[in-house]
Formats: sequence, C-alpha cells, structure tokens
Amino acid sequence: MADKKETKVAEKEMTVADLRKMAHDYHVPMSEGTLEQIAKGGLTPEKAKAFEEHMKVTAQGLYPTMAKQINAGIPTAYLLDPYRQIAKQTLGEHVEPNFHTDPKATAALHGGSDPSTGRAAPMSLDQWKTHLMTHPGWEYDKTPAAHARANEIIEALHKGLAGGK
Repeated sequence: MADKKETKVAEKEMTVADLRKMAHDYHVPMSEGTLEQIAKGGLTPEKAKAFEEHMKVTAQGLYPTMAKQINAGIPTAYLLDPYRQIAKQTLGEHVEPNFHTDPKATAALHGGSDPSTGRAAPMSLDQWKTHLMTHPGWEYDKTPAAHARANEIIEALHKGLAGGK
C-alpha cells in the first residue's frame, strides 16, 4: 500500500506543459528556461515525482501558513479556490484573481495576521470580501451588487426623511 505522503504524479511521460501546470498549481514562479532544462533528456516518473516534491517544499516556504496542507499534497491553487469563489460572488463571475502577480490579489495570501505569532498570514474570507469591496482596483462600486446596495440605502434615507411613509 502506498504511503499517503507519496506524490500523485501519474506513471506517464510528462511534458514541459505538465511541469508548467504543476508550478502554476503550487503558485511557484518558474521560468520557461528552467522548466525546459528540467525536462531535457525526458521526464521519467521518478524525475516528475522529484519535481513535484520540489514544488511542495518551495510552496511550503512561500506560503508557510498553508504548509501543512501543501505537504499533504493539496496544491496552493486549490487552497486559494475559496478566495477565488468569494471574488466571483462579490464582483461577478467574470472575475479571475491573479494570485501570482497582481498585488491586489496577492494581498489575500499575506494581508491577514496569524493571531498566535503576529506574522503575516492569509486573510480570512471576511477580510478578503471587505478588501474586494474597498480596494479601488477591484472596482466594486461599478458592480450590480454595489448599485443595488446604494439604491437600498437611498430608499431607506428617503423613507426616513419622509417619516416612514
């Protein structure tokens, strides 16, 4: 029986595209040249497993508050999916946060703080939603939800000023 910590790389010949996807999934920046060098001479299952282990270790260093889950084999992209879904719910289905390079999105990874250590940590989902609604770069004020909320406030003010009539 296989050890649970064993990597999940398929027993097939992998390509540079597979390595690129793995690096993307673990949110580890890798140059195309490096990926091509790793693939040079063929990507045996052993070499692919070693690359995946490298991605896990590197991702654990980049995202220490997620290290336990990453070590268990859950790619960083999967751990960030709740943030992606909150962004879609708040700003619209068309939104796809770029957690790799966009500072307003990468804030989700380090904009909170770990209560036990005080160190930077991922935002809570509530903090992330507030960030989406208040950071001008997300343009929440232009969404249908923001317009509906503004209309509700205007209507409530109107009723209040009219004596509740």
